[in-house]
Amino acid sequence: MRAWAQSVTAALLVVLVATLATVTANGDSADPGSVRMAQGTQSPDSAPDADGRRPNLVFVMTDDMRDDDLDHMPLTRRLLVEQGMEFTDAISPHPLCCPARAQLATGQYAQNNGVQHNKGVHGGFEALDPTEEASSWFRDGGYSTGFVGKFLNGYGPDDVRPAGWSRWDALTRGVYDYVNFSMTGDGDPRHYTGSHVTSVIEERTNQHIRDFARAGDPFVVYAWHLAPHYRITPEGGRGLPPAAPGDEDVLLDEPPASFDDPAFNEADVSDQPSYLRHLSPASRDDVRAENTARLQSLQAVDRAVGSMVATLEAQGVLDDTYIVFTSDNGYSLGEHRFTGKDVLTDEAMQVPLVVRGPGIAPSSTSDLPVTLVDLPVTFAGLTGVAPQWQVDGTSLVPTLLGAEQSFRDTTLIQTGRKLETGWSHRGVRTERYLYGTDGRDAFLYDRLVDPDEMVNVVDDPRYAEVLAALELRRTLLVGCAGWTCNQVFGPLPEPAS
Repeated sequence: MRAWAQSVTAALLVVLVATLATVTANGDSADPGSVRMAQGTQSPDSAPDADGRRPNLVFVMTDDMRDDDLDHMPLTRRLLVEQGMEFTDAISPHPLCCPARAQLATGQYAQNNGVQHNKGVHGGFEALDPTEEASSWFRDGGYSTGFVGKFLNGYGPDDVRPAGWSRWDALTRGVYDYVNFSMTGDGDPRHYTGSHVTSVIEERTNQHIRDFARAGDPFVVYAWHLAPHYRITPEGGRGLPPAAPGDEDVLLDEPPASFDDPAFNEADVSDQPSYLRHLSPASRDDVRAENTARLQSLQAVDRAVGSMVATLEAQGVLDDTYIVFTSDNGYSLGEHRFTGKDVLTDEAMQVPLVVRGPGIAPSSTSDLPVTLVDLPVTFAGLTGVAPQWQVDGTSLVPTLLGAEQSFRDTTLIQTGRKLETGWSHRGVRTERYLYGTDGRDAFLYDRLVDPDEMVNVVDDPRYAEVLAALELRRTLLVGCAGWTCNQVFGPLPEPAS
């Protein structure tokens, strides 16, 4: 049923795009005939090297990490950022744990993979079709595969193991507790009470790498960490993430980066969307305490990255391995008075994204507006395997390997609800604008003149033509699938003077 729905959606979008190509708007918007597809949407890009070796891939992900948190991870910066490419405008376009992870598991937006929220009829692991999980691409392409850490929200000990993983060691109980948790143990379940979860994920990741490297087969390993997500105990209590032993006294005087943001505790939020409009100012002491705990919890992840690189080097496979580092979403620390995620602000969407590996120039950067949806098809391209269903992202392989790459100019962004249709605010992001609406409540920011997104111009008559053009793009993209998610629409109209 889902595949049928996707094909119908795609067909309707093709008709809409064709209709666009026959309509003009009196010069007020881009020539719709210029709409085209961005480069590298579906096909694999890589092949074995001259010696016949196929590259390995290790994918490290954190949970709720801000982009600027990477500044406090010196090993990750030295071993990945300085040895690879950093994407400086990477976002999680659906900035909430489960939808973000479902995008990474499928290469599809939520309208196509079915996961719109963490919970409810439209959310959690139960909303995902486990047969459409990208590990099968690598398994069928001849790769050994290993997963360690937090999978999708709601995944438990009695749930099906995605079939594409040779090794499967997912968190199942006490997922957010850090020190009292259970993991599948690759078929030998184990409960931990005396270990920090980051250290266990580190150890299991390195063991998978050693075992796969010694076997001589190419491998793909995912290490999905819990830090710096806030702690939730089995009794349901919420608290700060606990530091690993030895990290309790580090970074105590490091102020939150959000304190330097003009949007921190924004004085007037009356024009903001409803989820920001009625907030009281955030407590500076609470924000400082949370920032310290988050950074402390990431120090163990930083060491895990260091030991993982050392393990790859000791096994003689570092030079044949792509290493990818990112987070499932960003996190707001008092910007617009808000603390958390699941909102369409840059703080919640922006994530770190770094890739190191063969053919990637050290200390290189890219400002392409990439998203997590682009990663699965990129992984397929780097390893030379074929996606087994239609994906919604664009492969980043040309950029990673130093080539020029055309790219979409408008990105779908969205949030979900537990009930009703499962959708909340959905919109688009361009180089200049951030726009979204839930049908009743809307926002539009002109980031050229308002980079901190403090002035909502959705009702400003000077932006009427801009708003109309963005709404047209939003209408096309909320049902997109495959190439229709990666269009180049062309220039937007200028605001009226």
